[in-house]
Amino acid sequence: MKSEKGVTLTSIMIYVVALTIVVGIVGRITTYFYKNIQDVATNTSADAEYTKFNSYFTDEINIEENEVILFEENHVAFFKTENQYIFKNGNIYRNKAKICKDIDKCIFNYDSTTQKISVNIIIKGKDYSTTYTVVK
Repeated sequence: MKSEKGVTLTSIMIYVVALTIVVGIVGRITTYFYKNIQDVATNTSADAEYTKFNSYFTDEINIEENEVILFEENHVAFFKTENQYIFKNGNIYRNKAKICKDIDKCIFNYDSTTQKISVNIIIKGKDYSTTYTVVK
């Protein structure tokens, strides 16, 4: 009798087909995983930009005896502390320092009777809206 040691051509074909299927499945899962990671990174950066703006603006609003001196339609707020917030070219500036970037749209609204400032910001398609009351 002849000894049947070694790998046959049929078993090699089965290994190659099985390995191809496994690599295909792993590739699909990896593609799905990295796509979701990119979506999360985009949402996180939008939240970070809004949080930066919110921290600066909240500090400004909470200064005692502060008041709005001049408010230009939809994009500029000047305060008694001589700080100004300007939306220009997709960025928000505090005085001349850029505090937020990649802003799609920013609208400031001021009601002088209630001393409230409404801010609507759209960052990377995500909408943020907050109303601040100036402390007297």
